[in-house]
Order: sequence, then C-alpha cells, then structure tokens
Amino acid sequence: MFRGRRMDEPSNWNEAMDAHRNDDSVTREIRCFELARRLIFHEVRTQTIRKLTGFSRNRLATLRRRLKVSDDARRHGPPPRSLDVLLRTARGRTEAAAVAALFPIFKHPVSIQRTSALDDGEQTCDIYDAYLAYYPQSNVRFEELMLLRRTLAKGDLLELGLCRICKGLIMNIRIDRCRPICAHCNSLRESEQDSAFLDEKTTSLS
Repeated sequence: MFRGRRMDEPSNWNEAMDAHRNDDSVTREIRCFELARRLIFHEVRTQTIRKLTGFSRNRLATLRRRLKVSDDARRHGPPPRSLDVLLRTARGRTEAAAVAALFPIFKHPVSIQRTSALDDGEQTCDIYDAYLAYYPQSNVRFEELMLLRRTLAKGDLLELGLCRICKGLIMNIRIDRCRPICAHCNSLRESEQDSAFLDEKTTSLS
C-alpha cells in the first residue's frame, strides 16, 4: 500500500511543469522584445537583431513602425568583420580600451548553463549603454563592440596595453611591434608639431 502520495499528483506535477515552461517562454518573449527595442534605437542592423532575438524581419519592421522609427534610421549592409576602422586612429584605440575595461564589470555570473545569444545581446547592450552614458559623443557602434568582445576573447589579435608616453590604457595589436600612443598624447604631439612649424615659419620670414 502506498502512503503519502495521491493518485492525482503526477497530473498536478505535469501541470506545474507546463505552467513553468509557459512562464519561461513569456519571460523570454518579453526579454527579446525589450532587447530588440533597445537595438533599434541604437540603429543596429536587422541581421544582427534577428540573430540576437530570433525575431523575423517582418516582425522587426512592425516593431519599428510601432516605435515610429524610420527604416532609414538603421545601418544597412553586412555587419563589420574587421576592426580596422576603429583601430587605425589613436582615438579609436583609446575608445576601444575604454570599452574593453567595462567587460569584466558586466561579466556573466558563473553558471553551468551555456549562455544564449539573447544573454550575450543583453549584456553587450548593457555595456554599450554604460559606455555611451560616460562618453555620449563616442564613434563606437554596437556591432563594433560585439566584434571587439569576440576578438579579445580569442586573444590572438588584440590586447590591452599602455600608451608609450603617458602609460594610459590603450588597445594594442599583438603583431604590431610599435607601441602606439593614446588620443590625448597624440593631440598634444600634433599641437606641438603645429606650434614648432609656425615658429620655424615665423623665424624664416623675419
């Protein structure tokens, strides 16, 4: 004879599990919607938003209309596959280092479950929003930030380093033997060069 167990318990357990799964799907739907909304306002490409949220192209177009966001207010074409545009200037290398410094702060807590594209999208968006709050005039785009995270995680191309003049944080290319300088030191050097050129020109005219 079985004691302490009712015949309807399996049914109740199944109903509870179904309700839990339904709650999970609703929660995920809300998270996807909110992430899509944030990315639309960051002018992120449709291809990238679809990859992170799983939303269809038509659904994103509908969401843009509801948010009254013009279709022109987004990036077109394939997402960036190179960081050359970001790293070719001293300012870009300095900004890349400043963004990368935020990565450990927003690191996922240790979990046995593998992070999803949605998890990564939300975290990257949090990092991007935090950086824009600190430096709203930044030229770094969301998809460049995503590419920067992946590249640093691989560890074969980029590394955080120090400016050779002021020792401030800067992004270095591993194969580049020449240690670059930060945007601040670069602007000071250009200003000094301009000043020296003007002095030399004034001296030659006198």
